[in-house]
Amino acid sequence: MILLSNIRSYLVRKLAEAKDNHLRKNRMKVAERTLTPKLGNLVPLSDEQRRDIVAYWKNYRDVSKDLRWFEFYNWCSDGKADIKRYIPDDIYYAEVDFFFTDPRRSYELDDKNMYDMYFHDIKMPKTVIHKCKGLLLDKDYHPITVEQAVELCRKEGLVISKPARNTEGGKGICFVDFRESGAEEALKECLEYPHDLIVQCVVRQHEAINQLYAGSINSLRIMSLVLDGEVHIISSVLRMGRDGAKVDNTSNGGLAVGIKPDGKLREVAFDKTGKKWLKHPQGAVFKDFQLVGYDKCVELVRSVSARLSSSTPLVSWDLAIDEDGDPMIIEANLTFGGVNIHQMCNGPIFGDMTDKILNLVYNSGR
Repeated sequence: MILLSNIRSYLVRKLAEAKDNHLRKNRMKVAERTLTPKLGNLVPLSDEQRRDIVAYWKNYRDVSKDLRWFEFYNWCSDGKADIKRYIPDDIYYAEVDFFFTDPRRSYELDDKNMYDMYFHDIKMPKTVIHKCKGLLLDKDYHPITVEQAVELCRKEGLVISKPARNTEGGKGICFVDFRESGAEEALKECLEYPHDLIVQCVVRQHEAINQLYAGSINSLRIMSLVLDGEVHIISSVLRMGRDGAKVDNTSNGGLAVGIKPDGKLREVAFDKTGKKWLKHPQGAVFKDFQLVGYDKCVELVRSVSARLSSSTPLVSWDLAIDEDGDPMIIEANLTFGGVNIHQMCNGPIFGDMTDKILNLVYNSGR
């Protein structure tokens, strides 16, 4: 019996390792696809930069064969940043994020249908409908019919339906406005989405944020890390839609700009190709634009990060600032939260903590 138990444990462990390796490879492929549209914005490294990068990274990984991510970030920073401390996206996704977030466990927790339990005491978009394993439920998780779901949404007027998991790039999101004809049919079509989903009321964001772009919710992406008994705010960016888009994802044409610790925006925003923008296509200038409510957003992230830290200490939070200037949690990305927009906008993702983070990932023996 002991022998059989040991064999079973060995096989389970090997299967888990195989799944992890497969996931790592997929993440590296995603990073390669992300790099492709940026290849027109690479700045060659100087000999000194190249030597510095290779010497620094030899303690962790051999990066000498492909330095394109460093060349891209050389473009973003105009050569002013400490280039060696940027983390190439493929390494970040396959090693760093993998180390902190435990993707297999995080995936089970990363479910928007559970937010009303996780964050029951925090402002969030109002839930109208849950769809879980094919069942339609009201906001309190009571089973309802399709007809009841339609009536609940009709009372709210304007709702957004989105997948409960994997909303990367705004995929699967649809808006339904009951002031327009065909809304009932549109909602029923949304509800036929083959996986779990959530239907919520659309957030009304603060008028000051509308000055940047009023066509979408312009969300704050704040990355936090619980380490050594402290919540670290790693990086913050603001994402904005443009040109009539209803979503703010850079993959759908949106822009991202860094946020300084005092809540003011940095001078330059970026699109997914790395193109630089000093002002929004609709006219707003980014430099020193003061974000209302940013300090409250940081305070909120610090207060809720501990709730998830036993499973994933590294979280990428999406927040909106509502019409009252209060933060609202839109989404908590518990794994694969993205690094590119942070490093484009703010420099090396872990800044002065980079050495410590890489030593943990590669030399901790975990």
